[in-house]
Amino acid sequence: MAQTIASFDTAHSGTIHDAQLDYYGRRLATASSDSSIRVWDVSAETPAFVAELRGHNGPVWEVSWSHPKFGSLLASCAQDRRVIVWKEQKPGEFSIVYKSEEYPGGLTSVKWAPWE
Repeated sequence: MAQTIASFDTAHSGTIHDAQLDYYGRRLATASSDSSIRVWDVSAETPAFVAELRGHNGPVWEVSWSHPKFGSLLASCAQDRRVIVWKEQKPGEFSIVYKSEEYPGGLTSVKWAPWE
């Protein structure tokens, strides 16, 4: 059975649909029905807010970190039929490096292929 080891207020105004740790377990990305993604540094005892990512126009269903070989990339998908890839350009500063709206139905999942 799963066990809670820590909790904190993510400051989302809606339901959290997904939460994913990066490869090293230092960063946590949360996807919410408030149309935003929030990134946290969870490497210390108290989580520290890093960034809020806004680019979707509907509930964000899932997020996925890439392998660190490719840098700090985060993919997201939402009810608005968008897939967005975010790149951390500087610590705490993410920008959109890819966006696609070519999906006729709402997307519910996004994943990276294995790096090898």
